[in-house]
Amino acid sequence: MDYYIIKYGLSGGFNSYQYEVIQTVDLEDAEKWAWENACDEYDNMSGLHGLRSEEEIMEEEDCDEEEARDIYWEEREGWINYFAKPFSRKLEDELEAYHYSNEYQEITDKLD
Repeated sequence: MDYYIIKYGLSGGFNSYQYEVIQTVDLEDAEKWAWENACDEYDNMSGLHGLRSEEEIMEEEDCDEEEARDIYWEEREGWINYFAKPFSRKLEDELEAYHYSNEYQEITDKLD
């Protein structure tokens, strides 16, 4: 298992990015984790601040649930922002001023 720094949140005027250190098997899994967290952030905000919920899409677009879900997912992909990068002290130093958490601090302090 390796350590990765992930970023997730909403782009645009939200600037609600979170950064955290995770431990997982590979970069692909870390990217999936970051994407899932970004999607959760969007889902928690849907229906607010102009981010349409599936129900709002059905009403506004006069479409069924399946089509509304497809539109919702497409809109969500346009708003979310995420990445995963292998842990490095340099990257950690750059991000510590932001919403950053590292529950593996004791271990990662010994890396690099």
